[in-house]
Amino acid sequence: MAIVTNAFDVLRARALDIVAAQDLGLRPVTGGGALEELVGAETERFQRELMRGEHPGLEPFVDPLAVLSRVMSELSGLGAGLDVLVEDPGVEEVFGRDSQLVVRREGGGTRYLDVPGGAAAAAAAVGRMVASANENLDAAHPKVDGIRVVLPGGRVARLSASVPPRVEGTVSFTLRLPKRRNTTLADLVELGSLSPEAAAFLELLMRARRTRMLVAGPPGAGKTTLLEALLRAVPADRRVVCAEEQRELSAPLLNGEYWQSSKVESLTDLIRSARVASPDLVVLGELKGSEAWELLMAGALGTGVVAAVHAEDAPGAFEALAVCATRAVPATPFIELGARFAAMFDVVVYCDMDTGNGGARRQVTEISVVPPQLSLAGTGVAVTPVFRREDVGEVMELRTAAVGGTLERRCNRELRRYGMSLPELLQGAEVPW
Repeated sequence: MAIVTNAFDVLRARALDIVAAQDLGLRPVTGGGALEELVGAETERFQRELMRGEHPGLEPFVDPLAVLSRVMSELSGLGAGLDVLVEDPGVEEVFGRDSQLVVRREGGGTRYLDVPGGAAAAAAAVGRMVASANENLDAAHPKVDGIRVVLPGGRVARLSASVPPRVEGTVSFTLRLPKRRNTTLADLVELGSLSPEAAAFLELLMRARRTRMLVAGPPGAGKTTLLEALLRAVPADRRVVCAEEQRELSAPLLNGEYWQSSKVESLTDLIRSARVASPDLVVLGELKGSEAWELLMAGALGTGVVAAVHAEDAPGAFEALAVCATRAVPATPFIELGARFAAMFDVVVYCDMDTGNGGARRQVTEISVVPPQLSLAGTGVAVTPVFRREDVGEVMELRTAAVGGTLERRCNRELRRYGMSLPELLQGAEVPW
């Protein structure tokens, strides 16, 4: 329960009582109409009470009409200064703690803002979002983790929030605002994330059948953007099933579907269903838990796989997958799981980022293959860089054309129709896709 600190808080609480009396709960209200008349009458009544001194310590409103407008904005939108932020396509995440917001924009720049109305307004805004998702956030349920919320205007976001006794103060939250991306591999070349040769290699892999590619990197390094570009390189006749906890990918699929988890279906359930949906390619937006084991089973059926995972480096991506999979099969040795994932994936692509000067630079820093003979059970997984840059901002260089016999045969099978071989493509020869 938010603490009332000023006259506006009192009026807001009264307005919320009116909403509740109309059986609207805390969901965002669209349109004004009768509700605006009721809240307007309540604002006028409260202003008269303030002028008569019925609320010691609270001053009358200087501009009651402006106050009414602000109350209706909070009822019909989010309030707490969030409406403008969520409408801004350049905003990626909003972090809030009581009366302060930290806004992270596309490109990594951040700025600090005060919450209009303070902690009480922030708590009310979060409460409306949580209620709109049919979840609870109170002392008995002091957290929500990554719930899907539909914002005014229809934009879908991911919300995590905490209230006492989990945190001190009034409320703490993170609102992630996935953006609709139209990014292609050619765009990533123009942005400096990929070299032309590396982009051509990735496009070839997406055109070749049964490719298994793992995209790894820290949070915010551009993994989802790369997945979007990879999806746009898949031939239209391939059947693709994309499974995500919260949908962020948006590439058009002529022969495919986008699935997202819910209260009745976990990501594990979605992958299990995808295995029997006859896909040519299964795409996983982000692997976090036991669903990794189901993905391993999907790969064993001969299905193409592209998946993303958080990791510190390219070899560490397989360790991260093993950590996830142990939740489903705790009796299986950790080293064995890592080796099985290494045997499944052909390629691992590592995305990294560097922050500075008020922004962030995101680049693919490594594209490596996993030759079977270099999957070393007991000592981790060794990968062979095909393309690599020493650090973000450095030049991406071709390190080797030896990608392993099996992968090279699959690539050359696709390239034969263009009268070309894989070594030629890796050296920079253009392919008329």
